[in-house]
Amino acid sequence: MIDERELVVRPIVQDSVQHNARTVSNIRALTASLFGVAAGTLGLESFPGFIFYFLGTAVVSLLIFTLKADSKPEAYFYHPVGDLWAGDMFGGLMSFVLTWTLLYGLLLEARLEQAQLLKKVVDAIKDLVQDCNFDCNDSGIALQAMDNSHVALVSMMLKSESFSPFRCDRNIALGINLTSLQKVLRCAQNEDILTVKAEDAPDVVNMVFESADSDRISEYDIKLMDIDQEHLGIPDTEYAATISMPSSEFQRICRDLTALSESVAIECTKEGVKFACNGDIGSGAVTLRSHTDVEKPEKNIEINLSEPVALTFSLKYLVNFCKASGLSDSVKLCLSNEVPLLVEYALSNNSYLRFYLAPKIGDEV
Repeated sequence: MIDERELVVRPIVQDSVQHNARTVSNIRALTASLFGVAAGTLGLESFPGFIFYFLGTAVVSLLIFTLKADSKPEAYFYHPVGDLWAGDMFGGLMSFVLTWTLLYGLLLEARLEQAQLLKKVVDAIKDLVQDCNFDCNDSGIALQAMDNSHVALVSMMLKSESFSPFRCDRNIALGINLTSLQKVLRCAQNEDILTVKAEDAPDVVNMVFESADSDRISEYDIKLMDIDQEHLGIPDTEYAATISMPSSEFQRICRDLTALSESVAIECTKEGVKFACNGDIGSGAVTLRSHTDVEKPEKNIEINLSEPVALTFSLKYLVNFCKASGLSDSVKLCLSNEVPLLVEYALSNNSYLRFYLAPKIGDEV
């Protein structure tokens, strides 16, 4: 305590002391909430979480003692120990616990500016796979699954940059039936803002649709499934031929040729790329050559070839792949002999939707 002579020289004003106490209380409330956010984000549980709070509070008190009270708290408070060191510590504990439990429970939050992106992705793959895991980590949301015949594989990656904000505290797999997901996504308008949320060890995934031009907010929960799905490592491949072309052109070729045959032979040479088929009612062929249109670059056709390639594929699968044409103006085909065909649709922020299709062996077109 300050002696009487010190009080005469530097009197303690009651209004100032009350102001100091309120300031400390406000700092306690703010830092308690921040500590709760940090503890929840770090995934702290039980005693480590409370120890984190009390240590953090002690550090805050030490900073106030050193920087604001000039190491002389008796000059600023009637009861330095109670007001500075222990004041509102347990009151701030309630704010800490509230934000701690809220942030700890929420594991994933991803906000997509336009719901139509996910709608189109699901529409493109739902006929190939029925149930699949959406693998979420700090890089984004990925999907990999094979069709029932193990002929085709789909691989999707939505990078974290595609979302704003994006948060995923730990790796998590969300097993979802795509038919159920499509039904829920149909409830959203294309321009709606989509937010995907999941808690720790979730039973459901939460989806919130916000109308961009009104106050309408709709919320749905989709039950999750426990899907035992093997994640295949896709090796990097140096393809002998790479063709970039308008996705609408590729869709048209597949649609036209499927009327004649079940298979298509894709032959890539220095003259161009040829799509040919032969069926019961006749045969058909479409040949494309490299083409550059400065005014309409979306119509460009680029062919990079290191060696000639000729492979045969099922048109049924290619027609299914073409359902992704609405996602991108262009499509890239990558071919090598005795290697699955890669059909890639590039999305924004380096995201992508890829299809792999095994060639037919010894099959006549």
